[in-house]
Amino acid sequence: MANSFELVQQLPVANTLGEGVIWEHRTQTVYWTDIEQSKLYSWKFGQTTSSYFDCPERLGCFGLTGDPAWLICAFESGFAFFNPQSGETKWLQKVELNLSHTRFNDGRVDRQGRFWAGTMMQDEGKDDTQERAALYRLNHNHRVKKIIKDIKVSNGLCWSPTGDTLYFADSPSQTIQQAQMDIKTGKIGPLKEFAKTDSHAFPDGSCVDSDACIWNAQWASSTVKRYSPDGELLLTLDVPCKQPTCVTFGGPDLQHLIVTSARINLSEHTLQQQASNGNLFVYHTPFTGLTESICLTPFSSSIDSTSTGNTD
Repeated sequence: MANSFELVQQLPVANTLGEGVIWEHRTQTVYWTDIEQSKLYSWKFGQTTSSYFDCPERLGCFGLTGDPAWLICAFESGFAFFNPQSGETKWLQKVELNLSHTRFNDGRVDRQGRFWAGTMMQDEGKDDTQERAALYRLNHNHRVKKIIKDIKVSNGLCWSPTGDTLYFADSPSQTIQQAQMDIKTGKIGPLKEFAKTDSHAFPDGSCVDSDACIWNAQWASSTVKRYSPDGELLLTLDVPCKQPTCVTFGGPDLQHLIVTSARINLSEHTLQQQASNGNLFVYHTPFTGLTESICLTPFSSSIDSTSTGNTD
């Protein structure tokens, strides 16, 4: 099946740590972040070049809002609305300000319009005495709820098409997990193993297609994997980069798989041998994705406050 994929475009952006890619269907635009460069990238589908916007901090992840001019973001230190064109930032909540060794990493808007984002330990927990990272949910009242704690690297967040199954990964565990979720309250049940990665692969960003199958970019493996809703490995897509980081479906027909990647920590030899590391890859596929959810958190009453993540 993987031989029915066609790499139709590659954008030579050479991202240090490309991540968090999403498809904005209203403007036919792909957005993604280069976390380490504090830049938000955009690419109009079908064009030959991309552009970028400077961010006030490293941008871990983001989601769409009711106004296409604004994004809901998890910057390294907290949640904010951000207007890329004007650079205006409206802070909602700061999180983990007492933890200098963490930053926000992966996140997404759920099917009910709530924005979730998880932090990561920047040294991946080499010091076992340090408090670990966590997964948070931003509620519509702008209060933050800690959902999962004791995490090293939050990743792989996505939901089933109906929104009642959450998928999540703590990357160093090399395990994708799942939990049942109450779609009304956002409360999740116990996490259980969904799939294990190969010994050399680490689960990174994920998305779900219209068949309810999970796609996962697997760091350090040069592959993207597709799993059935039961956790069966259905497909392996080899990609021309060592460190694929995140995936989404986009394009007018939602049949293009878009993959971000990273150059960070790769040797000069590796970068010379495979110059495409850090680029954005666009594949036409026989599969169809789902429209990205819109964050329903109200914009007008945004506040500038701080939080340790235990406010709800």
